[in-house]
Amino acid sequence: MTSTASRPAAPRVRPQRLAQQRSVQQRLTEQRAHQQRLRQAAGLGRPPLLEDKLRVPRPTLEVLRRRRVTGLIEAAVTHRVAVVSGPAGAGKTVACAAWAASRPAARQPAWLTVDAEDRDPARFWPYVLAALVRARAVGAGEAAQLAAGPPEAYPQRIVAAARSLAEPVVLVIDDAHELAGGGALAGLDLLIKHAPAGLRLVLSGRYLPGLALSRLRVAGEVADVGAADLACTPEEADAYIAMLGLALAPAERGELLARTEGWMAGLRLALMTGPGDAPPGTAAPAVIDYVRDEVLERQSPQTRAFLLKTSVAASLPGGLADALAGGSGTGARTLERLARENILVEPVGPGEYRYHPMLREVLSAELRRERPDEIPVLLGRAARWHAARGEAVEAVRIAAQAGDWDFGVHLLAQVDAGVLVPDGPAELESVLAAFPAEFRAGAAPVAAALAAARLWQGDADGAVPHLDCARRSLDGLDAEARAVVGPWVTALLVMQGADPAGRAQAWPAAERASAAAATVPQYRTAGLLWFAIGCALLRRWEARPAAGALARASAQLAAGSLPGLRARALAWQALAAAGCGELAAADRLIGEAAASPAAGQREVACPVALARAQVCVARDELAAAAERLDEADRLAGGQAAGEPSAAAIAGLIRAYAAAAESDPAGAAASIARLRAARAPGDAALGALLAVLEAGVALAAGERDRAGLVLAGDGAPDGPPGAPAGPADPAPGLAAAAARLGRARLLLATGDDKGALETVEHWLDGTDPSVTLRDQVGALLVAAVARRRLSQVAEAAEHIEQALLLAEPEGAYRVFLDGGPPVRSAMTVLVPPTSRCAGFAGRVLERFDGQPPRLATTAPSGAAGLPLTGSELAVLRFLPSHMTNQEIAEALFLSINTVKTHLRSAYRKLGVANRRQAIARGRRLDLL
Repeated sequence: MTSTASRPAAPRVRPQRLAQQRSVQQRLTEQRAHQQRLRQAAGLGRPPLLEDKLRVPRPTLEVLRRRRVTGLIEAAVTHRVAVVSGPAGAGKTVACAAWAASRPAARQPAWLTVDAEDRDPARFWPYVLAALVRARAVGAGEAAQLAAGPPEAYPQRIVAAARSLAEPVVLVIDDAHELAGGGALAGLDLLIKHAPAGLRLVLSGRYLPGLALSRLRVAGEVADVGAADLACTPEEADAYIAMLGLALAPAERGELLARTEGWMAGLRLALMTGPGDAPPGTAAPAVIDYVRDEVLERQSPQTRAFLLKTSVAASLPGGLADALAGGSGTGARTLERLARENILVEPVGPGEYRYHPMLREVLSAELRRERPDEIPVLLGRAARWHAARGEAVEAVRIAAQAGDWDFGVHLLAQVDAGVLVPDGPAELESVLAAFPAEFRAGAAPVAAALAAARLWQGDADGAVPHLDCARRSLDGLDAEARAVVGPWVTALLVMQGADPAGRAQAWPAAERASAAAATVPQYRTAGLLWFAIGCALLRRWEARPAAGALARASAQLAAGSLPGLRARALAWQALAAAGCGELAAADRLIGEAAASPAAGQREVACPVALARAQVCVARDELAAAAERLDEADRLAGGQAAGEPSAAAIAGLIRAYAAAAESDPAGAAASIARLRAARAPGDAALGALLAVLEAGVALAAGERDRAGLVLAGDGAPDGPPGAPAGPADPAPGLAAAAARLGRARLLLATGDDKGALETVEHWLDGTDPSVTLRDQVGALLVAAVARRRLSQVAEAAEHIEQALLLAEPEGAYRVFLDGGPPVRSAMTVLVPPTSRCAGFAGRVLERFDGQPPRLATTAPSGAAGLPLTGSELAVLRFLPSHMTNQEIAEALFLSINTVKTHLRSAYRKLGVANRRQAIARGRRLDLL
């Protein structure tokens, strides 16, 4: 027996090294146990699991860390189900992997990357179980029990196992779209439906493979991170470019962002492409290969053919897709499915889709490679489809793209006025620039369209050479085309305004075009011509013939299915009707224009606001008129060539309203602005301003100045009843206003016979050139003149006729403009038994509510003190020859009060008796 002392000493092991050995041994033991659990989870008799499907992917290349997207996923996993969807190359896997890597080690998600073979439940569920075991969400014993059961039992058992989880576990299923159509979906639906709060799922893929998530969405238990969220922002793109060490010019960067639209794969592939690898606007080989492999090769032959054929269109309504694909009737459904499956197809409106720019580049390249002869056919189908819907510019653009110049000319000859309204003139001009020079100079429809584009952009001089080409080329058209293009060219000549001969031929040309119209293009071109004539007349302030021309334009444009241009015609017609004093008709036309689908367009809304302002002024609703004028100012600026100046009309109405409110400073300021902005040849506006300025002077008692203003501006005027031809069909508002202004000036200076002779031919309404407003104004002048000439019966008849004409229109302002002489005549000449007594009373109420009129010049020897309202009321009864007692009873005053008011009025007027008071009151326009 050996003694203890004789044993060799045991080597001393440091405690630190011993701890390290134990740690290594523990890790090896855990790895062996983990492998055992995986083998148990896989089940006996099954092939071994692929480890890489259960690992969080690690990028082999440097990727951009996008904290924005990681934050979106982090917020999404607080819901039961998070859906991360987007097209191939959108960065779904990278984003989910970056999020997983950002989590603490103890809370790493269970990860499973699926492929098409995982559609089989017997293959899918063991992988799910293995992922949960790897994430320590399921123990080895539970895994072994689960693996022993049939595949259809996995979901319920996983749900049961997850109920005991202490902390939430996230299961990420990447490439979930690969499960589409497989048997594993039913079990996955069951797992999603019954999963406890401790088990959350992230489904990442190009689209959801038919899972029933709608109820969970309604309950707010599903969060989506979609293609728009995954798209690279400009700031992220800049960071990515900088990370790659590249430097791009601003133009190159802008083009890159426009082409890729944030698509991560497209951005990377484009940056990988060298400058000379592909011509501008075409896809590089790397992009073509990627899209072909990841998008096109995954589609059925029918879908691939559909994508190729429809790639010729930038925007795809379902009907156009059908036309391009051969009329199968399934275009809308196919586009909807492709958008839902994130095949770089996105909706841009109800039933309308578009392809991602880089997908369209690839499809175009494939189409040119595989079916080059089919491209002109497809473009022709697209052009005809757009033409059939009145989308003229797009139809002509596609025809030019196909090099089908003859069809483009034919389209322009058919759509004529249609090119002016729905589409922008600048775009039209750029499309027409693609036509060969011989077509631009020798084809009347092309030259006319170029002229229209110039006019619609405000370049009247630039339209002249194109109009000359169009006129010279008309004879080369066949009869059908000439019937459309000829009136169109005439309309453009009227809009351009530089050719008096063209304007003279316009009215008879419009008559002929209307009589011959039988097709939609012919109705359109006739309507456009009438519209041009009406606007030209309104620019010259010839309201009555303008209203007639615009009414005919409205009828023709309705038959030609041009609602936008028709709404503009209705709006200007309403303004013309209001200028004529036909306020009820103006209300009706305003209502029609406001009900049009184009009512929201500023080109329609502005003249509607002006028409409403004119109606409000004519009805003495001055506050409402000011609101409408402010509205018109906000909407101004969209008028096309040939249309009246909204600014000039608004300024004139504003000046008139200021004068009506006894605001001479405001009226003078508006008049000065209009004079400064008036075109040199606009004599009609000059005359209207002169009449308005004279009216302000006359209201201030400055009769000499009023006369000088009227004489100095040379307002147009013709002999009474002078006939007018249809091309220049009547004196306009300026002539009528000047005549009435002179008549009122004659009344103010005491020339009652001269005033009566000035307006006498307007009184019976037989002159078609006399507007309703002119006739009422003339009747009031005649009534005042005849009353002063002691022709009382005739004066009363004129007053009653004026009231009968104005009452249906609600026109008060024309009476108020007549001033005190009209008020006095109405007070005396309209008895309570008159059928117009009610309206006359309302007019008199308006008189009493008017702002104080500008001071009149006091007569020599008079005190010049203003009469009170009571004194004026008593004074206005004196011409009636009523006794003082009768006046007292009529005014509900005592006889002594009436006598007191009369004595005070006589003193202020500097008279001694009733006869002198009546004479002095008439001279001062108080009676």
